[in-house]
Amino acid sequence: MLCYTITFKLTLIESPGVYQFLIFMAALCPLAANAFELDRVVISAGDGSSLADVAQPVLILDEEALSKNSGSSLGTLLEDQPGISNASFGPGVGRPVLRGMSGSRVKMMVNGHDSADLSAMSSDHAPMAEVSNARQVEVIQGPATLIYGNGAIGGVVNVLDNKIATEPVEQLSGNLGAKVTSTDQGRQMNAEVNGGNGQFAFHLDGFNKQSSDYHSGSDDNEKSSRVKNSDTRTEGGSIGLTWTPADKGYLGMSISQLEYDYGVPNEENTPTRVQPKQMRYDVKSAWLNPVAGIASWHNQISLNDYQHDELTLPIVEGLFDQQTWEVNSRVLHQALFGWQGQLGFHYRQQLMQLCHDHSGCAKIPDYSDQSWDGSKGNLFTQRVAGSESLEFVHDTPMPETETQDLGYFLVEKKQWQSENLGSGNIELGARIDFRTISADPKTISPAGRQAEEYYSDKNFAPITLSFASTWQITEQQRWAISIARAQRAPDAQELFWNGDHHATFSYQLDNPNLIEETAYTFDINWMFTAADFATRIAVYHYQFDDYIYNDLKSVKDPYHQHAVYGYEQADAIFQGGEVSFDYTLSDQWNALVQADYLSAQLTKGENKNLPRTPPATLLMQFNWHKNNWSAEVENRWTLAQNDTAEQETNTRGYQHLNLHLNYSTLFNAGFNSASKKVYEWKVDVQINNLLNSRGENHVSYLKEFAPLPGRNISLNSSISF
Repeated sequence: MLCYTITFKLTLIESPGVYQFLIFMAALCPLAANAFELDRVVISAGDGSSLADVAQPVLILDEEALSKNSGSSLGTLLEDQPGISNASFGPGVGRPVLRGMSGSRVKMMVNGHDSADLSAMSSDHAPMAEVSNARQVEVIQGPATLIYGNGAIGGVVNVLDNKIATEPVEQLSGNLGAKVTSTDQGRQMNAEVNGGNGQFAFHLDGFNKQSSDYHSGSDDNEKSSRVKNSDTRTEGGSIGLTWTPADKGYLGMSISQLEYDYGVPNEENTPTRVQPKQMRYDVKSAWLNPVAGIASWHNQISLNDYQHDELTLPIVEGLFDQQTWEVNSRVLHQALFGWQGQLGFHYRQQLMQLCHDHSGCAKIPDYSDQSWDGSKGNLFTQRVAGSESLEFVHDTPMPETETQDLGYFLVEKKQWQSENLGSGNIELGARIDFRTISADPKTISPAGRQAEEYYSDKNFAPITLSFASTWQITEQQRWAISIARAQRAPDAQELFWNGDHHATFSYQLDNPNLIEETAYTFDINWMFTAADFATRIAVYHYQFDDYIYNDLKSVKDPYHQHAVYGYEQADAIFQGGEVSFDYTLSDQWNALVQADYLSAQLTKGENKNLPRTPPATLLMQFNWHKNNWSAEVENRWTLAQNDTAEQETNTRGYQHLNLHLNYSTLFNAGFNSASKKVYEWKVDVQINNLLNSRGENHVSYLKEFAPLPGRNISLNSSISF
């Protein structure tokens, strides 16, 4: 059953837009009588989920939802969910934005560990979290630092697959799928096989997808056109083996390879491409009742070898090399004085090196043999922007860095029940992290280095405290509240990157004086469920002290005349709303209405709006199903975004009308009666943006010269067993 989230702010006085949203919500209330049950998305309180015991509800997209959207990027997959946007950078990149937060505040995860890519560094970097053979995608909106540490202050997106089995497997299963799309001549193949004998389980999967340049939509002012340099190629595969002793837990390992190759559309039609690739090694275990008082003990180790090339064909102008180790261990204890919970630790080590050279990067440079007296080099150029003196350098933009994180956390939960008040639970949690970022300037030439003190170790100790409670008033009505104080330490690129991002046509200035940003969050949810009706309303407020943001400067960089951004800190407030109503109209018909709104502002300055804040959206959907057939009609309105930051342009509103038709059937196959096996065949036909409307994604750096795709017809067929 689907219960979506509605979020609107408590501090209404500071934002007139919130009043507009409340009027907007009130206008929708009459539609609440038409809510419906939707199996493709589930929201839970975290119990029984792989996102263990978090304070916020968990949004879960299951295999059915993923199969309908196979081939999509992670951001495209999630962008229709309330409160989630897609920071697209052409079709090759789609990074989710949760309640206006992205980058280093939203943690991308694969099977509970960091995706270990560079997608938080720059908007043109794709997250290495592929959904082609995923079985589930889980999302936490709001601070999730308690369990997942630094980088989860704005939420978590976790992609789950079957590489490591968590339960005994006693039969062969798998699927084979293919998909074609019209607007970009896309084609995709994917396959997966799982098997086991009850004691051991194995997993194999692979996929390949390619697309050409896509065509945008059109309107009275702009005609549909081919978006140059927007083609993509992706391939990958994995193998896994697991030992599953009966009633004792599991021990498994997996090896995965993933490669992307995508173009970056740009105003100058420069043949710019990005080519990330990753080898990932995972070992995971869980032991049930290992000793008295312990319910289970969970461990995970991951090693990621990541490489990343940025090309202006045929020259590799940027080369990134990153290795990441991650280890976590957590113990879930039996009830103690009515409290149940978990205690754990988390360690992560990340080493990153890079090269930047217009003449080409064949390898990471090393200037260890060149003398340096510890003073600043002679390649620096000064520019004055208002009252600021800005310092630019045209060399490798960032030194070799090593980031080490060590965290400890405790989460405890207690249930309560009252004859008059109903029932519920209380959850308390605390976490402390220790982050050290060390910089070694040997990858920067002596002429491009800062003074020696610039590269001194940076140490941080973010602390998270949380309180959450649920109250089941009646069988139909439930409340949930979460209050947290969460901190995020700066990342290495925020402290040390001083140089160009060629794909984004921007120059990024670092800030070695950044401190931890602190979020004080309040989230309250109301849920009502009846036999044929369900609604969910949530109210949240996020107030940041020392929020790290990108400030657009008034000068151009002296080397390429690109826009200049600098990392700064100021207090900020995020507030918004999400609403959803479900209703079962009949045995065959269902309906859905959902909407969201967000306001994100700094607390200083005349124009306080933060850049690329997602606009409000409204979605209406009707579903029909009978026997082996199902159909869906969906209309999504994205409103204009006029609450823009300084020097940011407004974005027009648009609507997308989407149609979906599905047929599925079961059949038997085999050489004899004893070997016959049940197969499921599915065929999906989708028409997205039926009216070929032109739309621009406000949260994208490329909104003006890489608009959203026009009318697209896709055919997806799969066989599973």
